[in-house]
Amino acid sequence: MKIRIASSIALAAALALGATGCSLIAPQGTLEPYAPSDGVEVTIEGVDVRNLMLIADESGENFNVVFTAYNRTGADSDVTMTFVTEDSETASASFVLPEGTTAFGNPAAPETPVLVSIPDLVIGSTINAYFQVEGAAEAEHKVPVLDGTLAEYQDYVLPADFSKSADTTKAELQAAAEEAAASQSKIGDDTKGEETDEKSAN
Repeated sequence: MKIRIASSIALAAALALGATGCSLIAPQGTLEPYAPSDGVEVTIEGVDVRNLMLIADESGENFNVVFTAYNRTGADSDVTMTFVTEDSETASASFVLPEGTTAFGNPAAPETPVLVSIPDLVIGSTINAYFQVEGAAEAEHKVPVLDGTLAEYQDYVLPADFSKSADTTKAELQAAAEEAAASQSKIGDDTKGEETDEKSAN
């Protein structure tokens, strides 16, 4: 009886070892760090760039730089991304990252999307990107290139004339600000003139 029990225990131990042998020898993929989406993640000098990707506009010639930034530096940070093709053609995009978390690339968000023009960039490929943050060494990563095939990215596919529309909006806002400043200045001049007239009358 004791021999049979010992044999059963030995067999069970062998089966258990065989079932777990793969995890003992091979590394577990779930323990490896990875970006939990289609984009890539970059961390430089207190700045985290999360889920970064390029999404083609309707023309397929311009690409929306989509990502979420988490700035832990306690102040605004300037980040420059330079995208380089296999033919050494480049396109750069610069961002000012406020302290905290900020989403970029969503036309419905406060931050105006930034597009880069990269000829012959193939949807589904990746492109080398170089990241520069003041006071830190340059970092390099491969960034995926996507379009609106997946439903979750359709909102990030911008109209072909989006850049022109954005430039027009900025110009209009600037003109409105200048007009408001001029009006305020005129009101100040008129007030001073009235005060002078009152003093003269007295």
